[in-house]
Amino acid sequence: MINSLRSGVSGLRTHQTRMDVIGNNIANVNTVGFKRSRVTFREVLGQLKLGVARIAGGKGVNPSYVGRGVSVGAIDQDWSQGSFEGTGLATDLALSGDGFFLVRGNDQTVLSRDGSFLFNGEGNLVNSTNHKVQGFAIGDDGAVDMSTLRDITIDFVTQAPTEPKFTENVMLSGNLSADAAEGETISVSTAVYDEQGRTHNAVIKFTKTANGNEWDVEVTYAGNATPPPFADVTSTATFDVDGSLMSPGAIDLTWDTSYVASGTTLSLDISELTQFSGSTTASVGDQDGYSAGNFLGYTIDAAGIVSLNFSNGEQKPTFQLALGNVHNPNGLLQLGENLYGVSASSGDLVTGRPGSEFSQTSVVAGALEMSNVDLGTEFTDMIVTQRGYQASARVITTSDELLQEIVQLKR
Repeated sequence: MINSLRSGVSGLRTHQTRMDVIGNNIANVNTVGFKRSRVTFREVLGQLKLGVARIAGGKGVNPSYVGRGVSVGAIDQDWSQGSFEGTGLATDLALSGDGFFLVRGNDQTVLSRDGSFLFNGEGNLVNSTNHKVQGFAIGDDGAVDMSTLRDITIDFVTQAPTEPKFTENVMLSGNLSADAAEGETISVSTAVYDEQGRTHNAVIKFTKTANGNEWDVEVTYAGNATPPPFADVTSTATFDVDGSLMSPGAIDLTWDTSYVASGTTLSLDISELTQFSGSTTASVGDQDGYSAGNFLGYTIDAAGIVSLNFSNGEQKPTFQLALGNVHNPNGLLQLGENLYGVSASSGDLVTGRPGSEFSQTSVVAGALEMSNVDLGTEFTDMIVTQRGYQASARVITTSDELLQEIVQLKR
């Protein structure tokens, strides 16, 4: 009789534990990066009532046990992928695949799936508890230094990594309409840069001649600098009957020595121009000069590379996010605040990079991984747990009634 009471009590305790876990799952249904937990039960070793034996005729007697209830076997976490929720914030990051972000605080590196990061006043990428996000530094040669984990940091007053570069080549492409009338003029302008990164405007003017396959070309400086950065140049562009350019392939200008070293040529490449019937689409496709660059912002790509963007079009990779993982994630220590610590059960921490050592994992910028809790599943488990709790309570009350009957025997 006492055993049945204890079995009922064990049922109450284990189902209460399961209800506590379910309640925690439901409470964290909107917690970023949260992974639901589940409880598994196991039976308690029963009391042997009849041992193994043999009787006459060689027949065996099976052992007989009376169970002593139930206990909590394990509380494991479900590490399946949560859904993504777009936020539009460049520093909000989500991991698609296995692994954890690595963050450092109190001289300890810990793991997290919560990617709600931001840059603090010192330029450090941190989480909501001011733990610094870890990464690998990228050198000027583009090589990733994986020897040491470093705090991901941005200098908001940095300049572009290279000095200004003067323009040597300007490339034009597009079409000059074969339907244009004699004397019709098309103008295209472009910015060019001198050796100090100063901007000058050049205007390329095309005028249709009496010869239907020729255009007069005039390149002029549009500004008031004295002396002008280059002298005006004229030429004639001649097209073949098939619409392709015959000559010249390029028009050369010479930089004035006040702006660029002596004898340096500014080449205007027009070899990609065509003359077909239809619209005129001639434009400057590219030019290879740029000014000194000021910091504009940053981007984080799918490989976790943090790049600085500058006003002159330059981009400089500075860090790559570091990821970590262990052989047994269920052995991790829950530290609270969406953080996990390595333990003897989890195994050693393995570090790497998205898309490389973690080949199946990528970074999604501007989004957060939400909880993988499914309310339908949790409420169903809650009903089952409640019924199990009620049944265990009924075992206790029934056992009590039986004991009461025994007590009444002496009357």
